[in-house]
Amino acid sequence: MNVNRREYFLQLVNTRTKRPIDDDSGSYQVYQPGVPARQTIYSLAGAQLTQEVVGISYLSRTMANGQIHFFTNLSASNVDLSVLTAGGRAYFLKGVTPSQHRVDVDPEKQEYVLAVAVNEKHSHTTVVPVGFRLRKGMSVKDTFVKVATAYNGSAAASNAINVGRSGDRDGFLDGIILSSVGYKQAAPVVSTTGVVTTTRYGVDLAKFHASSTGGVDFYIRKSYYAQTAVASNNLTVSRLTGATHTGASFTAAAGRGYVFFTYDLSPIESVN
Repeated sequence: MNVNRREYFLQLVNTRTKRPIDDDSGSYQVYQPGVPARQTIYSLAGAQLTQEVVGISYLSRTMANGQIHFFTNLSASNVDLSVLTAGGRAYFLKGVTPSQHRVDVDPEKQEYVLAVAVNEKHSHTTVVPVGFRLRKGMSVKDTFVKVATAYNGSAAASNAINVGRSGDRDGFLDGIILSSVGYKQAAPVVSTTGVVTTTRYGVDLAKFHASSTGGVDFYIRKSYYAQTAVASNNLTVSRLTGATHTGASFTAAAGRGYVFFTYDLSPIESVN
């Protein structure tokens, strides 16, 4: 044990049965408290555990036996964690302290929200995996963003992102503008004549109908069902296709926030 670090050891426990949850392939990410930025973490041997390859990808760590174990610098008195179990249950654990040890969770509900921290430190040509993969039985109903630090760039193309999966880079959100702080949700783009020209939802969450006659354009909302945890269901973010970034890429001034995935979980899937 490294005496120059703080040790965090957490066991997920079923809140009804009071029994530990056995999960050997669930994933988690560790954030700074209240901030969408990854906390520097270390292994028992003192090696830094990578959570972000800047501009390329985010990485999750893997739990063992439903346990989460890592170390931080002494300055980190508490952390936030985003957890996704093997069975598709998402938990956002706020303000976890080194002395907490036990976290009670409810694996028997069907509605969940997965929260993932992202930033703008990548080019418009890079599709960035966020470190989580949709699990079998997850039915994504909606996706939205909370901007904590505004994305840079005066042109809309410089501060818009797509949210999707490896199989479709803009399947959930298509060109959401992040030039100001606050919550950002998809909405129809309407022309000056009142015609819906497109929707900021991607094809996984909406079916858009464009009419050549005008006045009857519309879209219908839908959910995306993950039939299995295949590689094409790795969640991703990217800049709007073709956009040229003009802001503070790869610097501390870069914009950042959280992406939220709200979903139902099939009741016939595993209980982890």
